[in-house]
Amino acid sequence: MNRARDRAGSGGVGRRGARGLIARARRAALWLALAFAPVGVGAQRAAPAPLPPVLFVCEHGTVRSLLAKLLFDEYAAAVGLARPAIARGTQPDSAVPPWMLAGLAGDRLALGHWHPQPLTARDLSGAALVVSFDVPSSATAGTTAPRAQWDSLPSVSRDYAAGRDAIKARVHRLVDSLKQAERRRAP
Repeated sequence: MNRARDRAGSGGVGRRGARGLIARARRAALWLALAFAPVGVGAQRAAPAPLPPVLFVCEHGTVRSLLAKLLFDEYAAAVGLARPAIARGTQPDSAVPPWMLAGLAGDRLALGHWHPQPLTARDLSGAALVVSFDVPSSATAGTTAPRAQWDSLPSVSRDYAAGRDAIKARVHRLVDSLKQAERRRAP
């Protein structure tokens, strides 16, 4: 009986009941705060739209354009440039050649789930820049994006290191110029 009287004397709420009331009051206060807060308070910001990619194109899509894409991704991440790159082939091989896989492994460049893909009109229309390697200019004519032709570079298949270094130097200049342009646009 004393317990019943104690509960009745304190408004009829025991220890458990008091905790429940406090928890419900907190939830109600939070709900009211969010319900009447200015727009955007408590809401998550929408993710920014992805930037259009730099498109690298070669005939087979498994050597020069792939190497440029991987080097671009690596260096862009190192300098804080959030622009993606993609590699395509005008007549893509079905797989990356074993000697190329060995060269990439030696450079610690991982393919992940990447696989060769053909160049499409959608790739061309969605690109910020199109860089081609020894393909006819007609292959990339369907884009309104700026185009660059990195033709006559050392052959990656004959001398992986020399070909890689030539592509890497151009990729670094490209990433640096994109990063500078990003800084100029920043408020």
